[in-house]
Amino acid sequence: PELRSLKLRYSNVDLRHLTPESTIGIRRVAKQLGMLPSLRELNLGSSQLSGNLRQILCDLQAPLESLELGSCSLAPADLAFL
Repeated sequence: PELRSLKLRYSNVDLRHLTPESTIGIRRVAKQLGMLPSLRELNLGSSQLSGNLRQILCDLQAPLESLELGSCSLAPADLAFL
């Protein structure tokens, strides 16, 4: 729970084409991120996030100081969320 920085780069899960299993996986990741109250830096570089950023970050307990999304394919909904 004291983890402050986390890198989850190069995810090979393509979230642009959701299946029931990948939707469950997104919720699991979000829930686990929500269990890290000290998390301040998150690197999701090179992930296939398009349209799912809100679902992934929705359970965070505090604002991030740094969010890296380099080489991510983001949708307008992701930008609106940010």
